[in-house]
Amino acid sequence: MNTVMIKSFQHGIRVKLDPEADFETIYTELIEKFNASAKFFGKARLVIAFEGRTLSEEEEEFLVNCITENTDITVACIIGTDENLDHQYVKAASSFAENGGSHGGQFYKGSVKAGESLETDSSLIIMGDVNVGASVSASGNIIILGTLYGHVHAGCFGDDKSFVAALDIKPTRIRIADYSEMIAEKSGIFLRNKAVPKIVYVKDDRITACAITSDNLSNLPF
Repeated sequence: MNTVMIKSFQHGIRVKLDPEADFETIYTELIEKFNASAKFFGKARLVIAFEGRTLSEEEEEFLVNCITENTDITVACIIGTDENLDHQYVKAASSFAENGGSHGGQFYKGSVKAGESLETDSSLIIMGDVNVGASVSASGNIIILGTLYGHVHAGCFGDDKSFVAALDIKPTRIRIADYSEMIAEKSGIFLRNKAVPKIVYVKDDRITACAITSDNLSNLPF
């Protein structure tokens, strides 16, 4: 019986794991499967979805390292089982990354913890959370494939066409260029209890936010 099954989808690959198998068996078979398919995937940058069992953060990181160490694949991000939400966000994030203007882009793998600070003179995609007490500054856009709890400053050199996007945004202060806003639970879109991908940008000389949907994206001022 296969403990690991690999299937491709539009934006990446699904890795289905046997919920009854022990983790060491899964790890060993994952190496074998990806070694066998390494030439097929080549140097692709892919989204990974693990299915079939609940993984701890450490187990998930272990398996991602297993994939990247045994292939030339770059894991862009890990998504969950809410296909509509994740597909929508991955599509949007890919579009943002491709249209980052003159800033270029960098990836940061992992969450930014309290007391840590990231600064870059490009756009930045963070594959994790930005926790309370953490700080991130970028000359371009900031895209967070996780939840934003801490402080971020996009367009820190004055580009007010920059934006911040995240899978979810909790109450925090966001700066874009010279504009600053304290995002509160009772304001606008943030009344929603369900976590939804959001984008924050400058419109009419003030910071505004909206859910990432196809309708909203088509009306963004950049």
